[in-house]
Amino acid sequence: MSRKIVVLAVAATLLLAGCAGLGGNSAGGDGAQMAGDGGNGGSGGDDAGATSGGQENSDASTNGNAQVNAAAQQRAIIRTGRMVVEVDNFSQRRNAIVSQAREYGGYVSDSNQRLHRNGEAKWVSGYVVLRVPSERYRAMQAAVGSEGTVVTEETTTKDVTDQLVDLEARLENLEQRRDRLRTFYDRANDTEELLRIEEELSDVQGEIERLEAQKRSLEQRVAYSTLRVELNEPQPGVTQIRTQYHEQSLAAVFMGSVRDVYVFGRATLVTIAAVAPWLGVLAVPALGLRWLLGGRGVPLVGRLRGGDSETGDSDVDDSEANDTSNETTVIDDNEDR
Repeated sequence: MSRKIVVLAVAATLLLAGCAGLGGNSAGGDGAQMAGDGGNGGSGGDDAGATSGGQENSDASTNGNAQVNAAAQQRAIIRTGRMVVEVDNFSQRRNAIVSQAREYGGYVSDSNQRLHRNGEAKWVSGYVVLRVPSERYRAMQAAVGSEGTVVTEETTTKDVTDQLVDLEARLENLEQRRDRLRTFYDRANDTEELLRIEEELSDVQGEIERLEAQKRSLEQRVAYSTLRVELNEPQPGVTQIRTQYHEQSLAAVFMGSVRDVYVFGRATLVTIAAVAPWLGVLAVPALGLRWLLGGRGVPLVGRLRGGDSETGDSDVDDSEANDTSNETTVIDDNEDR
């Protein structure tokens, strides 16, 4: 009986020990699983953190680009352009361009028109200066280009953002100074001090008005771009695009030569017809002068020739007489001897 009790006690002890071991293994497995889940959870947290961080970086980059674009759009830019356009009709094209500028909210600040003449040929040239809103500047250029052939197109820009910022800062300082001077003026009791403050306040107010006018001018130039459009009609009879000589048609070259010969011959005949009356007018005094010289010139020439011959003969006689006297003297000397 006692042995059975001991065996049962040992068996119960072993059974309890086995159950405890199974429970520990189960707990360990659960712990390992929890640890694994915790590791996965931590990894998920890291992935979520990485995703969140990337999204934040992307948002920050997007915001930075938006700020840069906004800053670029806020830059104060003055645009000034010039276009030279050949048109078929100055008045029509000018009116069309001015109408388009007014539709865009712009206006004409200056214009000029000139009529050219070359014989019977006439053509017009001139310019018009447009002021259009800056956001409509490119559209206005395209509208002008559609009215004719664009010969020259140029645009210059000037950034005046720093000037506007400087003007605003100076205006703010001057306004604060003006407010302080007004306070001092209200509190002053001495007449001399009142006059001094009033003079200084007047100077500050004048400087403020000058800077405000300068600021308004810059803002106006920024808000409205300037476009100078020069319109030129082609001169009649002048070919703007010349064909290379070797590329011309043989028939065209031959006919051109025939026309040149005709023009030369006609010009020669016209010149002769124009000179003929003058030749007749000049021939009368020339013939009269010749008649006068022909009637009086022969005797005079004869006299001159006779005188010359007589003078020559007398000279010859004198020389002969001298020679004879010399010979006579020589003979007399010989006879004496």
